[in-house]
Amino acid sequence: MDNKEIQSIIQEAVEDEIPASQIDLWQTLKASLVEKQTQQGVKMNTTKSRFAYAILVIAALLMLTLFTPQGRAFAQSIIQFFTRAERTSFPVQATTPEPSDSTATPSSALISVAEAEALAGFDLVELPSVPTGFEHLGARMYGNAVSIEYAAQGGGGSLILMQSKDGFLQSEWDQVPADAIIPVKVGDADAEYAQGTFIVMAGETSATWNPDVPIFRLRWVRDSIWFELTKYGDVVPIEYLDMDGLIALAESLK
Repeated sequence: MDNKEIQSIIQEAVEDEIPASQIDLWQTLKASLVEKQTQQGVKMNTTKSRFAYAILVIAALLMLTLFTPQGRAFAQSIIQFFTRAERTSFPVQATTPEPSDSTATPSSALISVAEAEALAGFDLVELPSVPTGFEHLGARMYGNAVSIEYAAQGGGGSLILMQSKDGFLQSEWDQVPADAIIPVKVGDADAEYAQGTFIVMAGETSATWNPDVPIFRLRWVRDSIWFELTKYGDVVPIEYLDMDGLIALAESLK
């Protein structure tokens, strides 16, 4: 029996079981396509489900960070309040602002704290009383930031409390070498303290970091408000106010 005879016998057997007139190739093809689409749909739905699950996890982590004390504490622990200076000096150009100038927008005239609060659009915090050796001057606007200012009695120093919802005013002058930054606590909030600033000596064309300059800065964040408490100068009436004294003042804010 040759191959042709075998194929003929098989074809006749198939015809007996399923007549050719009953075979609908289009229906078979359509059924196959539907099955494949269903399988792909299952895969796509699985992918969408995984994506939605990832979104829910991210949202839950954000909620944990924003609305729980533990989450806020973790978020604060990874914040660097001072910008780390990559070098201890930088060239001074004609356009480089002096450290006494605002690092963002020009300051305004002194106004009352109530007026500054209305302009800033958020509740300001204040020291419960004027610190020993100082006199209260008022508030000043720096863009969306507010400074509450005190002057040393007799001159030669000041105390500035800056607060903003938009972070700290920054420039090259505000940077601090990493080894000059001391991690501290203001209450249960993480904070950073630094002494010193960049200065330009007579006849020099670069600003160099000087850790001995009597500028003492404390930075922290509380309730989404960025705070900086800075003491300028170290004259006799205010020389008592050191790092621990600044922290105590910061913890007393109301």
